[in-house]
Amino acid sequence: MTTQGSAKSATPGGATPTVARQPDGLGKRVGEVAEITVLFDAKPGGAERFHQNAAKIQEDAFQYEKVVGTVHDFRVTFINNDTQVIGAVTYDGDFKPYMADIFANAAPWFDEMFEGVVEGWPGATSPNIVDWLATKIVEADMWYASNPTMTVEDTAKAQKVTQAFNTLLDTAAG
Repeated sequence: MTTQGSAKSATPGGATPTVARQPDGLGKRVGEVAEITVLFDAKPGGAERFHQNAAKIQEDAFQYEKVVGTVHDFRVTFINNDTQVIGAVTYDGDFKPYMADIFANAAPWFDEMFEGVVEGWPGATSPNIVDWLATKIVEADMWYASNPTMTVEDTAKAQKVTQAFNTLLDTAAG
């Protein structure tokens, strides 16, 4: 028996959400939330280069993801003795607008991460970046989103309401 969280469903009325393929591209979608996973071949020494820059890449994530504004989580992991790289993201909305948004707003960050790291990386400003990336996407066989009706914006609003309510309760308690 778990003691964490609630047994209630995260969907309205307790309905089981439907997970399906994105209507306009690759990856899974449930409610407002979608996912993609990419599998890249790493260049020799690519993992070392990435790890040398990891602190800056991590720091820049907060800047770029705030500009994009639709990313729930994003992670990059090296596997198979640093010969391959997995990138996995959970985001709001449809595939094509998300692709346009991330490369319009975070291209320098993607190049910072993957240039000299990923075999064949065309550059985030390449007009063919989305087509190239599509060849690297590995569709999930199973994917779960805990809050499929909550966008990043909805989550931020809920956090502000919770903080304000807690402040009110603390003030009332004296």
